[in-house]
Amino acid sequence: MRAFFLFAALLPLLASASDAATPEPLRVRLATLEWPPYVGAELPGQGYAAEVVRAACARRGVEVQFELMPWARALMLGLRGDYAGVMPEYRNTRREAEFAFSASFPGGPIGLYKRRGDSIAYAVDPLTDLDGALRSIAKHRIGIVRDYINNATFDRADYLTREEAASDRVNLRKLAHGRVDLAFADRWAAEYLLRTDPLLRDAELDMLQPPIEEPALHVAWSRQSDSAAAARPACDEGLAELLRDGTIDALRKRHGLVLP
Repeated sequence: MRAFFLFAALLPLLASASDAATPEPLRVRLATLEWPPYVGAELPGQGYAAEVVRAACARRGVEVQFELMPWARALMLGLRGDYAGVMPEYRNTRREAEFAFSASFPGGPIGLYKRRGDSIAYAVDPLTDLDGALRSIAKHRIGIVRDYINNATFDRADYLTREEAASDRVNLRKLAHGRVDLAFADRWAAEYLLRTDPLLRDAELDMLQPPIEEPALHVAWSRQSDSAAAARPACDEGLAELLRDGTIDALRKRHGLVLP
């Protein structure tokens, strides 16, 4: 009986020790945007990029919560540390001064969409001379999305005529109705909209070939967030595992980020 009472008295201490040996998981909030098939509130797993980042961080005990909002707001809140970071983002010198970038994971081809019947074409191969290729189409009006990073050469080409819009959806609608001549977009984002937007299903739009590039995607971690500093190396390790074991290839297929 004495041994029983002694054991009962030790139970709270044992439970406390067990709790101390199992640390609370690190939880981080990332700001993002509605950008299917990469991110979307109604997509399976909230989209390809969301699934990649969530799975990579989970491999090292980091729980990620995504909150969707306009991209300009996401950047502002991530920059000041209200969120641990923003994603998905292209790596570029402008953002590198503001955020700490994660390891990369595959994205999609980016380039300029046109109406199928229009005879717009690059005069030179953009893969070997992008500046020359862009100069050859400089007379055309090009739709871009406000606050997006596109491509370094494209973004600094001051000889281009650009018109800003709030989203890829608005840009592609403007292109379909002749209000711009070209629209800069990610292939998978554009193809998703062409399949699902009722106002774009009959639009005959194609990307100028070849694409400008196929940039990788990243999490842009806030430099003002302590949780970001702790999560970034852990999530990078998890991301390396996903790349090695084929998980990312499977997720690309699941979300339609491959050619048919």
